[in-house]
Amino acid sequence: MNFDKISKFLNRILYPNVSAERVEKDYSDPINVNTKLCSACKGKCCKRCGCHFSPEDFKEISFEFLKTEIEKGYISIDYFTSSFTHMNSGAYILRVRNQDSPIVDAIVLEMKPCILLTEKGCKLKYEERPSGGKLLIPKIEKIGLWKWERTCYSKYKISDCSREWMPYQEILKSLADYFRDKDFPCVL
Repeated sequence: MNFDKISKFLNRILYPNVSAERVEKDYSDPINVNTKLCSACKGKCCKRCGCHFSPEDFKEISFEFLKTEIEKGYISIDYFTSSFTHMNSGAYILRVRNQDSPIVDAIVLEMKPCILLTEKGCKLKYEERPSGGKLLIPKIEKIGLWKWERTCYSKYKISDCSREWMPYQEILKSLADYFRDKDFPCVL
């Protein structure tokens, strides 16, 4: 029995009331790719934290494959409590690492800029970005007579992300244990 099968089996035992649900994602919706609004705001959302990955963003979900990806230095392993995940338990997820943050960011409390944010925007092309970034909706709202505010929101919420990562919790926990005291510079 390989590690992935063992992990899925353990998750069914440890998290019996949590079902892993695939979240439908429409990356072709033009509202997601409003580069004019994103350029005008200069990455307001990206200055708060890196965006989160869906398991679908990776060609393989295994300890070895994800270890190699994380060693590139721009991915963090985060643990979100049940208050964020809207489930009975917390969950590990993967997201783009924040500047000056460890790879294992057990509880994300501080807002820090994304490690991939530059003066010219994201280092990744739109197609290469995590689902949390590709499904971010740039929006401007009127909050006063002459005042407007950029209020981006995501069609792919942390609770959606957490549910999708549930079948892989043992792999992510093993990765968190492996990377807990390690650091790798961002190679992008």
